[in-house]
Amino acid sequence: MLRYDDMRVDRLLVKEYQAMLEADLKAVVGLNDIDRLLAAFEHVFATYIGVKYAFAVNSGTDALQLALLALGVGKGDRVILPNVTYPADPLAVLYVGATPVFADIKDDLQVDENEIERLCSKKVKAIIAPHMFARPCAIQKIMAIARAHKIPVIEDCCQAESTALGGKRLGSFGEISCFSFSYYKPLSSCGGGGGMLCFNDPVMKTRFEAYTRVWDDQAELLDAGQRFSRMNLLDLSAVKAKWKYLKDIIKSRRMIQALYEQELSAVPGVKLFLDPPDSMCVLQNFPLRYADRAAMAVQLSKNGVICQDPYTPFHMMNIFKAFAKGKYPQSDMYVKHVLQLPLFSFMKKEEALRAAALVQRLSKGMIQTRKGV
Repeated sequence: MLRYDDMRVDRLLVKEYQAMLEADLKAVVGLNDIDRLLAAFEHVFATYIGVKYAFAVNSGTDALQLALLALGVGKGDRVILPNVTYPADPLAVLYVGATPVFADIKDDLQVDENEIERLCSKKVKAIIAPHMFARPCAIQKIMAIARAHKIPVIEDCCQAESTALGGKRLGSFGEISCFSFSYYKPLSSCGGGGGMLCFNDPVMKTRFEAYTRVWDDQAELLDAGQRFSRMNLLDLSAVKAKWKYLKDIIKSRRMIQALYEQELSAVPGVKLFLDPPDSMCVLQNFPLRYADRAAMAVQLSKNGVICQDPYTPFHMMNIFKAFAKGKYPQSDMYVKHVLQLPLFSFMKKEEALRAAALVQRLSKGMIQTRKGV
């Protein structure tokens, strides 16, 4: 059965994890000395992304919420974000008391920057710009729109760690960027926890630190709404161990991406989503468009290839429907026609070739069936 199996790299590196954890445990002398280990890795990660500072937290979801809080977003404010992304984005907006404003996506599955501009108003206090499926959104245009309206941008890089545009890594464009180390990322922890905030303003660091210490004061804790935790030692050690092999991980993922593109580029009925010009993308899955997505997914599953379901657009989710205004045609296209083939670290060529061959065969069979052949 071929499915997402990024735990494979964890099994390969188990000895490295153990050695790193033992070394980190020896380095932790007092209860708070993990801060030294976090600071060292934060410096490494910030340099890698191309920003001045990084701040390690419990998860990518916490990172999004902390970014909004640090920017002063709260009750009565609005935040623009795409109608198709991981639900952590609009939930983070709701958690801080603000209102999500949904922009439709484009046919490349990225947020429509023209929709962002249309939705800008005096009540909009932030824009969340996710880089979906490890490919860059039109971040340079979004930054120009945001600056014209004096609105800060939070880059959601939880799906796009290590992807670069124009020689700059994603996460270095916005005021704040958020990363996740959950299980299927290039840098993932064994337990699926851990996240990172990246930024250039030292004031943000002071604010993030304050929110991780609010339990020292009951009034502050009530005002914050929850307790935010730093990245724990187990997750930190796992990510650090995998960091040593990041170049190999990236190489393996890009090899599978190239193989899929080679095998599927001429398949009837299949549309591929390609990397934008001047970008270097590190995919976390392989999305493609097919007219009868649901039927293709069922047949792939029957033949041992498990595809990831598409995200449900927010205008279709009960919890978010009240915030959806107007129509979202590209979001409707996405949920009807896009499926995601498995792509993970150190995936074997034979596995990708088998999945591609199945798509080829099933596509041909489905087309013939529709034509009555």
